[in-house]
Amino acid sequence: MENLTRNQHFISQSEQRSNSIDESRPKEKQRIYKFEIADRENSVVRLTNVEGVRIKKNLSFDDLFSFDVKNPSLRKNLESFFHRFEVGLAPAADLLVSESKVNSGSDVLKRAAEQVFKAKFMGWIRNPYSIARTIDMYKGLIGMYPTDPLLLADFCEIRRGIKPHLAGVCAEFGVTSDQYFQWLEILFLALMIPPGGTKSILESSVEKIIESKGHMGHVIVATFDDIAGCRVAIPDTGYLQGTQDPNHNMFLFNLSRSAFASFNVVDLSRQTLVEVPPQMRGQVESFNMKFSAQHHHNNMILLERFNVLAAYQAHSHIFCADPQVYGVTTIQ
Repeated sequence: MENLTRNQHFISQSEQRSNSIDESRPKEKQRIYKFEIADRENSVVRLTNVEGVRIKKNLSFDDLFSFDVKNPSLRKNLESFFHRFEVGLAPAADLLVSESKVNSGSDVLKRAAEQVFKAKFMGWIRNPYSIARTIDMYKGLIGMYPTDPLLLADFCEIRRGIKPHLAGVCAEFGVTSDQYFQWLEILFLALMIPPGGTKSILESSVEKIIESKGHMGHVIVATFDDIAGCRVAIPDTGYLQGTQDPNHNMFLFNLSRSAFASFNVVDLSRQTLVEVPPQMRGQVESFNMKFSAQHHHNNMILLERFNVLAAYQAHSHIFCADPQVYGVTTIQ
């Protein structure tokens, strides 16, 4: 797990580049507009720089995921775990968009949706603005450890390793050192693949969420013409939550500057969208619903709702390919 990466992004450069101001520029020079939340309740944001900010240094923190900094150039960190999810995200997102247009219930669509959701879910739990929420979500992993000797040796370095960045991370993201250690341990356990295994805990969880008995998995894919003034925002938290109903989970993610996805998982026997007679609840719990999709193009009401929700749920900033965010009041 040793590598040279010090500048560690919690929203990947590839995701930001798919929302860049000018995709034709060399990767090293690509920029994105950054907006500070000025008035959360009234959806007002402030553009921080008329030229945008460089993606190379944006939404990152030095050694955020490093657990043993051996010297100024070499450290142990979780970057290899993240890379496995990130590398296929862009093609999977493109496939999800194209397949949702033509075949709302295909196995190809389901596999693309799973790959996108796995990568986005990984991004959610590794986001430092969600440390407390991630610890609560994975509290069952606290106190556990890998049994494989090599993995265990690295895992133990999370608490024992040299961390000159520890005080800076805790101050920047408002956590204690113990919370930071717990978070890194959870990321390690949730994303590692044990010897002889084929998938991580996170991957198994997502597959269960996407399609399981008594639940309905559905994705809404919204696309827009790639023109100025009609762009999708990215919150610094990486994801949005569309409902507080524990029996209807809705997770929304930016796919690109001209598309977003809303993943919905509904507990069929407990949901309140459609009334289920008491005598049928036992039957409903055994239903095996096929994963499905719905596609919308240029539905500007959906774009406004997404961007307004981004401005409301972001920690402190949102980002966009346009200097003015659609549906949100933007001040200079």
